[in-house]
Amino acid sequence: MINHYHPSRYYQGRCLLLTVGVAITFFLGTVQAQQQGGTLLFAAESMGDTLETGLWAGFGSIHVSDNIGEGLIRSNFTDGEPEPALAELWTVSEDGLTYTFTIRSGVTFHDGTPLDADAVVRSLTRMSNEADPSYLPGLYMEPSHGATNWESITALDGNTVEIVLTQPDSTQLHKLSRPSAYIVSPTALDEFGTDIGTNWVGAGPFKLERFVPGQEAVLTAFDDYWAGRPYLDSVIIRGYPDEASILAGLEAGEINFTMYAPFLSTSRLQASADVNVDIGGPLVNTFIGASANQEPTSNLDIRRAVNYAINREAVTIVGLNGLAETPASILCSADLGYDASGQTISSYNPDLAQEFLAASGYELPVAVTLSYENNRFWPQVAELVKADLEAVGFSVTLEPLDSGTFWGKAADGTLQLSLNQRSIFLPDPNDRATILHSVISAGGQTWHQLLPMASEMDALLDQGLAEQDPTVRADIYAQVQALALEDFPYTYLGCLTPPVFTSSNVSSVPVQAAAAGRVVLREVWLE
Repeated sequence: MINHYHPSRYYQGRCLLLTVGVAITFFLGTVQAQQQGGTLLFAAESMGDTLETGLWAGFGSIHVSDNIGEGLIRSNFTDGEPEPALAELWTVSEDGLTYTFTIRSGVTFHDGTPLDADAVVRSLTRMSNEADPSYLPGLYMEPSHGATNWESITALDGNTVEIVLTQPDSTQLHKLSRPSAYIVSPTALDEFGTDIGTNWVGAGPFKLERFVPGQEAVLTAFDDYWAGRPYLDSVIIRGYPDEASILAGLEAGEINFTMYAPFLSTSRLQASADVNVDIGGPLVNTFIGASANQEPTSNLDIRRAVNYAINREAVTIVGLNGLAETPASILCSADLGYDASGQTISSYNPDLAQEFLAASGYELPVAVTLSYENNRFWPQVAELVKADLEAVGFSVTLEPLDSGTFWGKAADGTLQLSLNQRSIFLPDPNDRATILHSVISAGGQTWHQLLPMASEMDALLDQGLAEQDPTVRADIYAQVQALALEDFPYTYLGCLTPPVFTSSNVSSVPVQAAAAGRVVLREVWLE
């Protein structure tokens, strides 16, 4: 069967409103003809030391990759459907195992190398191919585009690639839109080898002009881009040391586009004639993680007490500037299978929190450490959580950390309570819920693989991934949510509706994708 758009049916209910809203914005924004030229400055919260997509180097590097790279597929965060990119069409076998892609003809990489099926196969397998000049031990992102589930990937001819899966994966098309699946010039892989991360050559709308590790990337329009030259002449993606610097740059007119201005500045910026603020959909789940390998958070009653101690309304209003929806569980309201009934459990009930705390057997006050990344809204949220926990009988030590140290402690299993979020890179519920899988996502903030639910949760997530029928998938993810609310690895704070900030001369802003952390500027233009 031909699956040009193979809908994931990711969004429900709210999808129609979001789609209509985006359509209206697009119509109004294009009354004036698009203009060619200009330089756009995008402010990232940081810039990594590499653009190597086989590693996670932070959102700054991802924003660069999303504009110089292109994969076989694009993911549409407005309607949840995969779209053609370097593959102009594809077929999927009835058993969901064989994907056959027709590669778009006439495409060249930024260095002039023609795109063909061999380049696709090499790029999608180079991270685990020790014979490839670009191979580096420790590249770990290949599973993110599904390669660990591939029985084979073959160039059938010059413009046809076949991928055969071991098990059906209803997210496989979307996974090919991940940065790890961007197709790299084979000429560049041969020339730069293991230095490809600082010399990236793709087939996206912009090409890399200059990369200063840890600071910024300068991109220029690719005249021969297959979908037509982008409107912007150049893009600068720059890491900033803190939110205050981003706010100052935005208000001064230096910065044209960012998602990283302080949340608490949203109302102030909405009042500015020089800044536009668009609010994205509920795409980011914020939560408290409770580690199952540490005392006292390994105790179920302690985790229950944490859940009921938190006043989500106060966290949303004070800590998140009102930019969040009431949470239910691991999924947000736009997700397939979302079950709002979880809100009765993810709720504020300090009396019940005290009952569970007393039942835990720990002497009061129960000492815990709350760790968090010392940036964005997390310090304010941490103070609110600390106050709520101490009101019911905890004694809380706050531990602000830089990002590297935070995730290092997560990997070592030395966190107790911790704050963080789950963004989505794919418009599918599995992309959010997979953090509950004990094998795919072992460790992390909660070491959930030690919980009683682990094997049952793995089975549900595996079923949800393999199932092709969206109605059946919705039921499976409803069960996932219910199970997660039995063992409480996470206490859910709110589903962020992230603000996207642009200067008033920026048009055709991809709000939904940006709110999900994917900033692609190929259709953006400056008045």
